[in-house]
Amino acid sequence: MNDLPLEELVTNITHFFPDCSYWIFDMLNDPLLLLDEFGMILFMNDKARNFYGHSQEEAKQLHIAQLDLKITVSAKYLHAIRKSGDAGYIFLSTHKKKSNELVPIQIHARYITVHDKSVFALVIKDISLEKQLKQEFERISQMQKNMLPAKYKNSLIEIRSIYRPYNYVSGDFFDFKWENNHILHGYIFDIMGHGLATAFNMSAIRVLLVQAFAQHLPLNEKLAWFNQQAIPFLENDSFVAVLGFSFDFNTKQLTYSMAGINQFLAINQKQPLVIKEPGIFAGLDKNAVYEQHTMSFFSGDIFYFMTDGLFELLPTPEQHCPISCTASYRWLCKAMRSPACRDDISALCLYIK
Repeated sequence: MNDLPLEELVTNITHFFPDCSYWIFDMLNDPLLLLDEFGMILFMNDKARNFYGHSQEEAKQLHIAQLDLKITVSAKYLHAIRKSGDAGYIFLSTHKKKSNELVPIQIHARYITVHDKSVFALVIKDISLEKQLKQEFERISQMQKNMLPAKYKNSLIEIRSIYRPYNYVSGDFFDFKWENNHILHGYIFDIMGHGLATAFNMSAIRVLLVQAFAQHLPLNEKLAWFNQQAIPFLENDSFVAVLGFSFDFNTKQLTYSMAGINQFLAINQKQPLVIKEPGIFAGLDKNAVYEQHTMSFFSGDIFYFMTDGLFELLPTPEQHCPISCTASYRWLCKAMRSPACRDDISALCLYIK
């Protein structure tokens, strides 16, 4: 019976053992409270007594409002549970133990019948650890966001970005750097995977890309160098999608090389284009060779380098992407909010002045 979902256990026990005494609820693996119609505690199972620190006799003298700090009107609290029916009522709260320790909890409550008496059954789940982990993920997420470059503009270019992790921690990152005030180097990458392992890998990958772009090598050879160095840092089932670029404002030439991010969106002389080239993911083959390509750019051109989490949400961009800087950026932001999104989203948006 303990293999059943917790929210079904109370109902099943009373169904199979209609004449049982309350002690049978000690079979449950989670704290359980039974309340009368007015919110007074009728029973705490063994797990609940250990959790709250009250004896059964002490518990029977308590009202649920003495445990639950978020109850302001007990009748409203109980009514919400009563009207939830068979679906039950799930909510978060903070409960106070006998020791006055405050604990964040999740409650799954149902209105049931035991011994021909209607009672409220509350299954309690301590979410202290979950809350702590959530706070840790939020801190890591903010640290990742703080490492991203801020908006930038000068007389040559204006750069904005789009960034939204699917969960708290992202495997996406991007950056750019000037060389001799007329060449803008940059990259965007996406580590396959999610969670803390991806976050740790992201830091190593970022450092390696900084080192790669410091090499006095053609762009495609920078990616080849990065690929060789990255392999030891990646798990067996992990790899990296990367796109590197360099804008030379003296020659008006964009150079780009692709390794898994094999397309980008450009509005070139007011014409939306999707530029595609081959390139194997980094981290799979230490002998991988990458291509390098160039194209001319002009005043008013716009370039969007993005991870596939965003690109996959764009409906035929060659036909539907607006040609102005503001309108096209808003178009991407609207796509980012699509309910079809299932991945991290990142993009560098570069407007040539």
